[in-house]
Amino acid sequence: MTEGRKHIYAIDMVWTGAEDGPAKDYRGYSREHRFTAPGKSALPGSANPAFRGDARLYNLEELLLAALSGCHMLWYLHICTANKITVIA
Repeated sequence: MTEGRKHIYAIDMVWTGAEDGPAKDYRGYSREHRFTAPGKSALPGSANPAFRGDARLYNLEELLLAALSGCHMLWYLHICTANKITVIA
């Protein structure tokens, strides 16, 4: 982090499953939700299918892996370019 510069991140998460009815028991409620961040498209999500989620939507475990993978890739690219290694793919 550059000295004196703050990095602030904001995410809003809304349970969109409420549109299908209230959460009364474990089997009876939708796991769908939506993430939004200022100035960006909404990202719909759900629970993992093993936990009664919708397999067509990203689940939190996949998003965690995506975040870790993205950080690792960008760190690798930084290390390469800092050492004058050209990365083509």
